[in-house]
Amino acid sequence: MFNLKNTIVMRKKSLFMVVAGIVLAMANSPTTSAQEAVSVATSLTSTLPITGVSESTDGNYNFKNFEVKVSEAGSYYTEFWLLPSKYSNNCYTTFLVYVNEDYIGSITPMSGNWQSARVNGNETLEFEEGVNVVTIATRAPEFPEVETLKAALNDSEATFSSNAYEEYLDEVSFGTSYDIPEEDGISLYAANAASVGIVHYTNVPLNYTFYKTFSFTQGQQIFISSSSYATHKIDVIYYGSEPSNIFIPNLPNEAGGAGLLPNRTTSSIPDLGEPETAIPNIKVHRIYTPATSEEMQGLGWVYPSEKTINSSIQVATARLSIPKTGQYLVRVRHAQNGNAAFADVNVNGVYYYENVPITLSLVNCEIPADGNNYATMTCCNNFGKDDPYLFIHGAHCDKIVGFNDDSPRAKTEQYNLSSLDSYISQTYFMTTSGISVNNYSSLNPQSRCNILARVSEESAKSIAKSRAKATDTAGVSIPLIMDESVNITGPDNINGFISISANEKIQRVSLYNLAGYYIGSVNGGDSCIVISTSMLNITQPGIYVVNVETTNGMTSKKVAVK
Repeated sequence: MFNLKNTIVMRKKSLFMVVAGIVLAMANSPTTSAQEAVSVATSLTSTLPITGVSESTDGNYNFKNFEVKVSEAGSYYTEFWLLPSKYSNNCYTTFLVYVNEDYIGSITPMSGNWQSARVNGNETLEFEEGVNVVTIATRAPEFPEVETLKAALNDSEATFSSNAYEEYLDEVSFGTSYDIPEEDGISLYAANAASVGIVHYTNVPLNYTFYKTFSFTQGQQIFISSSSYATHKIDVIYYGSEPSNIFIPNLPNEAGGAGLLPNRTTSSIPDLGEPETAIPNIKVHRIYTPATSEEMQGLGWVYPSEKTINSSIQVATARLSIPKTGQYLVRVRHAQNGNAAFADVNVNGVYYYENVPITLSLVNCEIPADGNNYATMTCCNNFGKDDPYLFIHGAHCDKIVGFNDDSPRAKTEQYNLSSLDSYISQTYFMTTSGISVNNYSSLNPQSRCNILARVSEESAKSIAKSRAKATDTAGVSIPLIMDESVNITGPDNINGFISISANEKIQRVSLYNLAGYYIGSVNGGDSCIVISTSMLNITQPGIYVVNVETTNGMTSKKVAVK
């Protein structure tokens, strides 16, 4: 039996930092789906930064749009990481590719599951200086399942490695299992802490499980089935709507220059494996609007598997009359917490996915339905790289009542999260039972993340109060109440310990950076305590301010971490 704990190097993080504002490196990504663009000249050994990702539709075709920043116009090797559907005629999804206003060609995979691919007959794509939009289109209801792309001057730099995903599939084939942590504790920062409190979980397994988005119309009859040797469940979740307003971008021949999406061309029509009439006109498109809290809690369904007669195969079946036109997420997860397996998935007898991994990382968490607003968030172990997908489970029925991939920018700045972290804030109509996470990325399918839940509006206000205890050194100096009865030593290095002794009982130890931002804290309980740097969320060298609260007052001291 394989255990992820033996293969993943983990560093335990204290999530008390989030209670008063998670302070990590600030994320300045222009969008929630893209890493920060670097404003440097492109070299032979660098890939072009992706500065934005969006999904849109024209009603007949669905599109995924990548904004790619180019410092110098030219030809760039470009490769895509994608998941094709297998059609009923044994053909696979054809992906139509556009760059700015031009239809470039198509990608026609010959097999299923996640893979890398390039445009047929086009190893390179022509990019202009500035921001270029690469658009991939598939015919509705299928959305183009393109996780990311790589573009570079050097061929090898634009090439994806499938090793991580293939290794993950090998592990799943042996029936992978892994430990799910219990809650690390309850912080008492919330206004109603006695009854609710804030719970946090560290190093929760973050593994990829199969999911796919489709566009369905009201009244459409949907049939989804899955089969596996393992017990499992199908989640069907309303994901977002098409707005009534139609956005028409400026086209190349119109005032304003290049538009967001390309226009129809007269190029030859590719074979999609199904009857096709024309290359889509994506001059007119509509950006999907995310589901509201009410929609997330009301438009979600779960379908558990059942054992078939005279067989060990488990089959789950979802039959649904679509109540509202829009985008829907189909997720297949293992029914047993901490386990992984393979499954085959069939959507409407048209779209097939064979031997896809299914898993479940679920922590028990009850969020009350008391009329108050509560936030739940992730904290990546690998800042700016890990990409958690967060789901809230309703009590008893186990359906999804809240979800998020990438947090709003305002929340990444407020809590200093990664742009790829997830954030959900809702007033719940039913008491919740748990929180699950899976990895958005199949390219890097295994990692760990931290979860913080039951963050109330009142506890969020404590962020400002905590940060007010220290101020920016560029202006007002940090007030230090020196108390010789308290001794603070260490740490020797970033993986060291801080030793604190006092004549009185130590109530709490808090850490701030020199800009006055709260980093982390732990409760005391004795007159002499030893705290690891990880407990205070020290992740990088620097000078920090340690505040020690005792029954006699507060003492502060600067410490240098090498």
